[in-house]
Amino acid sequence: MSILRNPRHERFAQGLAKGLSGKAAYCEAGYQSTGNAAEVGAAKLVRNGKIEGRVAELQARQVRRLDVSVESIVAELEEARAAALAHKQLAAAVAASLGKAKLLGLIVDRTEVEQMLRRPMREPGEVKQMSLEEWEERFKPKMSTTQLGNGKPASDPEKTEPEDEIGIIETIRRAKAARRVKSSST
Repeated sequence: MSILRNPRHERFAQGLAKGLSGKAAYCEAGYQSTGNAAEVGAAKLVRNGKIEGRVAELQARQVRRLDVSVESIVAELEEARAAALAHKQLAAAVAASLGKAKLLGLIVDRTEVEQMLRRPMREPGEVKQMSLEEWEERFKPKMSTTQLGNGKPASDPEKTEPEDEIGIIETIRRAKAARRVKSSST
């Protein structure tokens, strides 16, 4: 059977073959309807013999297209292998044989998968913003008050930085003050 003469009927049949409901195919075909008229019109068209035949033809074509299976592919690869051997094309024959083996599950391609393990957070719990003082109190290295081993108090630690250097807190305070002065002058 060929394409239906009425283009709306053809679009309706194609919609049904795609799996649309009668109402959806009716509306997609371009028919205007209000209320329950789409269901009624679709029911009338479904009973039309020409449309029934066209839907059956379209569905049969889809079934043939979907009839590809592992067995059919293996048969095609066997034909290709035989033709390659007949024409002395050994590389093509080997490729066909490998394709068959992969399809049948005899050869499995394996690849190495690296997995990146995530490290846990330093301290589980709620994430919160800390002031600079809180951060220093929490993470600044602590000085021991006693020397290791003899239990006597440690002597004053030597200062490693000169007196004229300032700490990080003082640097931040000075930078903020400089920004305030700069923003007020402009």
